[in-house]
Amino acid sequence: MTAVTEVRGVGPALAQALSATGIKTAEDLAKAKPADLVNVPRIGAARAPILIAAAKEATRAKPAAKATTRRAPARKPATRKPAARKPAARKPATRSTAAIATAAAKKAEAERKAAEERAAAELAAAEAKARKKAKAKAKAEKAAKKKSEMEAVFKSAKEKVKEKSKKGKKSKKDDKKKDDKKKSDKKKDKKSASKKDKKKAKK
Repeated sequence: MTAVTEVRGVGPALAQALSATGIKTAEDLAKAKPADLVNVPRIGAARAPILIAAAKEATRAKPAAKATTRRAPARKPATRKPAARKPAARKPATRSTAAIATAAAKKAEAERKAAEERAAAELAAAEAKARKKAKAKAKAEKAAKKKSEMEAVFKSAKEKVKEKSKKGKKSKKDDKKKDDKKKSDKKKDKKSASKKDKKKAKK
């Protein structure tokens, strides 16, 4: 078993945090999934795949190192050269692991940006909807106010017409009374004049 502290990037503090989640060896870390490591303190979505890749590298490198140390005593000094070349043969694996980790980090970053863009788009849509709703409400309130004002003006005009009509009727009645009085006065005057003429004729 390989200690988790032998994994590149894992110190004592992080090893303790991993141990609290049940990851005590490099093999445990290599078998873990990025989703399992996201909840561990100091490990984010971008760092999780890097640590897993480093753990896999550490678990592969240790057996190879042991095999090299066992073969060395059985071989002559001249035959040690192939064993010395093995670390160089690991470079492609290291580059491949780094490339995988970089790709995973880029993917996580792309997903984060996509999520932020979606959230921004949803927020913009919600704000636009709220503005549209507020505008429609203001328009409805304005229309209601205008209607109320027009109804008030119409009612006032109607009352004025009604009042004017009443005054007109009253005026006509007064005029009729005056005419009737004038006619009555004329009749009285005629009767009075006729009586006077009769008296004079008798004399």
